[in-house]
Amino acid sequence: MMRPSLRDTPAEVGAILRTLPQRLRPERLGGYAGVFHFVITGAATPSWTIAIDAGACRVEEGHVGEATCSVTMDEETFLSIETGKQNPVMAFVKGRIKVTNVGHMRKYDRAFYRFYDVPEA
Repeated sequence: MMRPSLRDTPAEVGAILRTLPQRLRPERLGGYAGVFHFVITGAATPSWTIAIDAGACRVEEGHVGEATCSVTMDEETFLSIETGKQNPVMAFVKGRIKVTNVGHMRKYDRAFYRFYDVPEA
């Protein structure tokens, strides 16, 4: 399967989030399931749901279902993290990211290839 890269994906919140199913690393899930509600302030579409279950990932606009973790940040922070310009842990420590369940967020972080270091197929 061809994985997305910075060259072929616009630096836009929706475009980047839609690459998550191709960036999923099911071998790291260990049976994990979770629903994440993202709020990206300043984005054209600010609300997103990322659902991980049965070794698969689903991305939807808006908030769908009950979240196991809610994540809030501004568009600049999101894009900086996804393009490798900002460390997500430091952004969290500095208060640029709000997370309701750190344990679930750590599982989310491990579940995906980084957008900026995805190996070419």
